[in-house]
Amino acid sequence: MHEPPERAPRDLRIPLGGLSPNVVRRPRLRRTLRTLLSWPMVAAVVGIVAALAGGLLATAEPQIEVRLDAAGYRIDGEQLQPQGSGVYVGSGGAALVIARRPQGQVAGASAVLDGRSMTGHCEPAAAGETCRFTVDGAPLSATDQRTDDGWHRTYSDGRTVSIHLTGAHNAPVPFAVGR
Repeated sequence: MHEPPERAPRDLRIPLGGLSPNVVRRPRLRRTLRTLLSWPMVAAVVGIVAALAGGLLATAEPQIEVRLDAAGYRIDGEQLQPQGSGVYVGSGGAALVIARRPQGQVAGASAVLDGRSMTGHCEPAAAGETCRFTVDGAPLSATDQRTDDGWHRTYSDGRTVSIHLTGAHNAPVPFAVGR
């Protein structure tokens, strides 16, 4: 019978956690920091932050500024000049008519908003005012509820917009703003 050949003893170096002079040390912290600060990681973090900011901006409620005073009717930067008897006309062709009635103000408007033709009509309601619009031939309605500084508008499709009024605090807004 054959006996297996004897193996020569080998010198195995086993690190003993700092007790041995042959301890294998790896720069883990430096490697981790280098990985975290690498360009792909920085780009990924910047991308995530940008996506979150974009999501917040996309879902944020638009706010529109409206002012009615002796100088005219100003809506989100567009000035409509008074023509007398509650009629206001803008340089771009926008027109607004406000009629005072015992139950409140009724208003009608016609304009081109973002390249789309729009007509609108607002009248007083129990909670504020109701408005009906036609935007590029499609009907749309809205309910405006009174707030401390203007109106909170909710469109029939669920979109909302905050309308901040200065000057006359009961000014109607027969424009399909925030659309």
